[in-house]
Amino acid sequence: MNLKGLEATALTIRSLAIDAIEKANSGHPGLPLGCAEIGSYLFGEVMSHDPEDLHWINRDRFVLSAGHGSMLLYSLMFLSGYGITLNDIKEFRQLKSNTPGHPEYGWTPGVETSTGPLGQGLGNAVGMAIAAKKHAQKYNTEKFDLISSRIFALVGDGDLMEGISYESCSLAGHLKLNNLIFIYDSNKITIEGSTDICFTENVAKRFEAQNWFVVNINGHDFEDIKRGFDTAEEARIRENKPVIIIADTTIGKGCPNKQGTSSCHGAPLGKDELMLTKKELGIEGDFYVDENAVNYFNEKKIEWKNNHSSWKEKLKIWKEENPDLAVHFENSMTKKLPEDTFENLPEFKAGDSIPTRNAANTILNAISNKLDYVLSGSADLGSSTMTLIRDKSELSPENYLGYNVQYGIREHAMGAIVNGIQLFGGVSPVCGTFLAFVNYMIPAIRMAALMRLPNIYLFSHDSIFVGEDGPTHHPVEHMTLLRLIPNLNIMRPADATETKIAWEIAIRSKTTPSVIITSRQKIPVIDYSKFTSYKEAVHGAYILKKEKDENIDLIIIATGSEVSPALQAAEQLEKENFSVRVVNFFSTLLFERQSDEYKEKILPSNIKKRLAVEAGVTAYWDRFVDSEGKIIGINKFGISARAEDLSKYFGINKENIFQRAKDVILGTNSSI
Repeated sequence: MNLKGLEATALTIRSLAIDAIEKANSGHPGLPLGCAEIGSYLFGEVMSHDPEDLHWINRDRFVLSAGHGSMLLYSLMFLSGYGITLNDIKEFRQLKSNTPGHPEYGWTPGVETSTGPLGQGLGNAVGMAIAAKKHAQKYNTEKFDLISSRIFALVGDGDLMEGISYESCSLAGHLKLNNLIFIYDSNKITIEGSTDICFTENVAKRFEAQNWFVVNINGHDFEDIKRGFDTAEEARIRENKPVIIIADTTIGKGCPNKQGTSSCHGAPLGKDELMLTKKELGIEGDFYVDENAVNYFNEKKIEWKNNHSSWKEKLKIWKEENPDLAVHFENSMTKKLPEDTFENLPEFKAGDSIPTRNAANTILNAISNKLDYVLSGSADLGSSTMTLIRDKSELSPENYLGYNVQYGIREHAMGAIVNGIQLFGGVSPVCGTFLAFVNYMIPAIRMAALMRLPNIYLFSHDSIFVGEDGPTHHPVEHMTLLRLIPNLNIMRPADATETKIAWEIAIRSKTTPSVIITSRQKIPVIDYSKFTSYKEAVHGAYILKKEKDENIDLIIIATGSEVSPALQAAEQLEKENFSVRVVNFFSTLLFERQSDEYKEKILPSNIKKRLAVEAGVTAYWDRFVDSEGKIIGINKFGISARAEDLSKYFGINKENIFQRAKDVILGTNSSI
């Protein structure tokens, strides 16, 4: 242990943090000041990484779950050689700088995940550990430990208060993820003051009860920090458990008047306290960088590069000795799609009635037979949401090679864990629950969209047609809520056949998470020989049924299970000599990405008479229905009854669609 280098690093972190935050007049100095020693030791003495190769699959990962303390991470990345410059530090929190307020994946090179919403990063770390375990069991041999990545996460009181932490850590303990190490910044301070006002549980006993190994350290004593990490490394292997290092720290360490108080948590120190702190710490000038810290990390960079080079040599020999595994490894890491991935997918017979959740499962299984890197799971609803990959084992502490993950009844955690699995690399995660329960997952789904992670979500039981389960299980507002999240592709197939396109789009996606929304009830399989090919769904919306002549009397817009009754209503209208176009609105996001010319082709601006139909709230469809149009939807909660009774009660049936369509055409206002 290079004590001189570590002390210089801690001093540099404190210097850069307080000056950057003061210059920005915004930020959180408390954590960087309080965790300077821990961060220094972790990056300098513990982690195996190579800042010159940010995509090295076997690197150790560091997740700053307490993302508000971003200046700790940026300072360490600056010293470690991740491409952050001193000027970037000086531009902290400024427009389009490399050092935004909270760490952002895909924005700042080397940041492993976007953090800030407390508890999300913690869940991501669990997902990364699962992916690493899966790869290790598959690719490691008696001769070579090809994958030995450890996942480190710095968590705070806020992370552990969030409910998602209970779910995530419970699953991590159950799965015996001994490649996962949390460092708990136990400074006992939150924004409101001392944690004693709301958080007095015994964290050590809590984690012991969840099958974690617990280590306690003084977070400001390098000797004790070393002892803690050494103990953690030995114990994680011996005990076969994840480890939490509980570090007693002082928030704002080094600030004479503010350390140990909430006043230094989320605001600049102020000029007077800044000067006193610099005097206390012996910092000279602004944005001071200790040369001993620079020299320390320059030596470390050589060590890291040599370690990485040794691993690459190992990889070369491993590939030569394990050619079949090598092919799997390359295919997984690159997410290779065989040319025939979407050929010979199951065919569905026109006229049959099939729940789209069943169709989705059949297609998932066909695709997973060709893509070895798909990992599916659900929150205790695999047999209902149809996420199970048949004839494949479950992932467990004894078998990380499983293809089905039992997340348990932990939707919050599942969402964040799936993000972590995707972020680690080499695995394409699928997860599912009932659409009505999606609110449990919204924070994690939003983070996936923000980070441009191509996760696949299977949300079944998509409407009031769930029936007797009643309003708690009827998702009336959920599709609209999801559609409002930027960069999230919501696909609601009209039938079993169109579900194939949803899967192909989802699997091919590189930067957009996909939500495939499926039905519990049976839906007629459309005879596309009479209409436009279902493959046109790639445009988001398309003319499924063309009007019978150039003079269009009405455009009916429908999605999912409402498409079939819309077609039936259109057929009845044409018997009365009306010319009706039916537009299948498969995905609003994909449609919005089309050219203006295409949009005009599908929804001509001169056709004012339109009727939108969806078994959910109507608000979203206002943009597609002109002032002369109407919307059939459900703007109140459901009611417990048989599905067929509900369809009549709420008017989501061909009879009401026909009558309302006729009203729009004729300008009347009748009802049935």
